[in-house]
Amino acid sequence: MAEYSICNCIRTDKPVKRNGKYPVYLRVRVGARGTKFPTDIDVWKDRWDERNKRPKDKPLLIRLNKKILELDLYINRALVNGQELTLELVKDFYSGKRKERPEDTSFYTYYLDFIDRKRKEGLNPETIRVYMTTYNVMKEFRKEFLISDMSLKLIENFDMHMRTVNKNSAGGRSPKHKNLRTVVLDIQKHNIPIDNPYRFFKMPTAQTREVYLDKAELMTFISRCNSFCKTSKEYQIMKMYEFSCYTGLRFSDAMDLRWADVDFENGIIQKTMIKTKSDVITPLFPLAKEILLEWSKGGTLIGSNLKIFHRYSEPTINKTLRKQSLLAGINKRITYHSSRHTFATLLVIDGVDIYKIQKYLGHKSVNMTERYLKYDLSIAKESAKEINTFSGNSI
Repeated sequence: MAEYSICNCIRTDKPVKRNGKYPVYLRVRVGARGTKFPTDIDVWKDRWDERNKRPKDKPLLIRLNKKILELDLYINRALVNGQELTLELVKDFYSGKRKERPEDTSFYTYYLDFIDRKRKEGLNPETIRVYMTTYNVMKEFRKEFLISDMSLKLIENFDMHMRTVNKNSAGGRSPKHKNLRTVVLDIQKHNIPIDNPYRFFKMPTAQTREVYLDKAELMTFISRCNSFCKTSKEYQIMKMYEFSCYTGLRFSDAMDLRWADVDFENGIIQKTMIKTKSDVITPLFPLAKEILLEWSKGGTLIGSNLKIFHRYSEPTINKTLRKQSLLAGINKRITYHSSRHTFATLLVIDGVDIYKIQKYLGHKSVNMTERYLKYDLSIAKESAKEINTFSGNSI
């Protein structure tokens, strides 16, 4: 059997295109013979990684990898069917002479197409990142498979791989299965014949642990935060977390928050949430206002379209929060999302009506708010006449 290889290149030997870009080709070699095939992708020369032979821009890299996957799968299927591997066989792939059923194409190609579609539809970048994490874990489990290979056995083996090789808990495995199930349903929606193995698969469910800081822990956390230099990464991250403890904003919404979203005169924050695309209006409590005024450069930034907080990735923020909370003697697994639970729980302790909290958090239903408070509703024994949780007197 002839050996083959596929690699990327840009054709600097061809005239540059009108847009100033160079065409990207696949260089295919079968045995001693080789040729180049166009990919219909072009790239600026300074955006081409010559050492690794690939585009520097991720969307282009994804498109190029899809084309390589398609060709590689075609060659391997031909070999399985007993065909002789020749350069002419590869040329048939590009000439349109091949005929494939949709279910006999790469599952990974479809998966990446699905992500591209969702990205163009405006899906939250964090959700896109989770889908890509699932893709990478699947590739570790099995380098390639067809849409028609999707089965209950494959899903069970993938789950075992995550449990035994990656040491993932139920909470780590569940979102990956949800991603795969969504793609399988999308395949069915596009009338590609495929069985849905998730009809028979019991999804792993993590034991819910609603982590939050009580008032004493929050005071300890604030005290530690204030010990850092105000230009340090620790101070910036911990202050942003503290701000969300006072407002209930998600990580994505805090990172996207602009000065123009804050109405200082009326004491509210109003913005469109990244995750749900719906509007939320939440009070600007005094302690949250203090943080903003500290960072407003004497009020000169107020009303501008600039973002308020420094840009850090969520993993970096969570790593910093866990380290600093442990050093502060808080024996809880703190993540940025726990600030949202802290906000809701401390308001309940202060006697605030759950329906008000629902509006502050931007939940569509009070049931979701109750999930945030499932262990803590019993501690709200009497209603307070005023909301003073974040006034500065009770923290």
